[in-house]
Amino acid sequence: MEIKEHHILVQRTARFYTVGHASAETTDLWFCCHGYGQLAASLIRKFEVLDPEKHFVVAPEGLSRFYWNGFGGKPVASWMTSEDRLNEIADYLNYLDRLYIEIRAKFQQEIRVNILGFSQGTATVTRWIANQKSRADNLILWAGPLASDVEWPKAKPVLDQLDLYFVYGNEDPFINAQQAEQHQNSMRELGIQHEVHRFDGPHKVDRQALLTLSNKIIYKKQV
Repeated sequence: MEIKEHHILVQRTARFYTVGHASAETTDLWFCCHGYGQLAASLIRKFEVLDPEKHFVVAPEGLSRFYWNGFGGKPVASWMTSEDRLNEIADYLNYLDRLYIEIRAKFQQEIRVNILGFSQGTATVTRWIANQKSRADNLILWAGPLASDVEWPKAKPVLDQLDLYFVYGNEDPFINAQQAEQHQNSMRELGIQHEVHRFDGPHKVDRQALLTLSNKIIYKKQV
């Protein structure tokens, strides 16, 4: 007897968090994607350091949740696994594009769009950008590389239209100096322009480093 695999599209509820005030005074819109085994609520707290009158931050949560300690413990989320990966990627790209449209419609003024991915979230946001349905002015890869499964020679023009930043801590156990250099070399070989920012600390979104980078982004656009 032959076993066949099938798929069906279903509707489901996705969760996201925001911080800041969406108003005519907002200058920066942020979309921030968490890492493996995190929840969006824990990541977005890092962004409370930004001025809520100028920055509106959106943290979508991955569609897959699981218990961190097997059958119990804290529930956490992931963007995808290797199982049925192409459909999982397609699902979260559709989710992020729909969320982008809904949030962007809140603002009538010109606004700077910053997309940040942390850890596993860097692959998520680079696939999202490469999909070319949502746009950004700045792309921040925080403690993680470009997605390796994107045809970057074809998708590179979208990166040429934004500013790309690679940020990591000098005590990050997942990115040592050699690995950080490999990530940068991969971007150089593709001809992808980027800036590197290091901070003193481990595998996390450091509030002070985030504030420093945000100020740099604002100043860069003013000069």
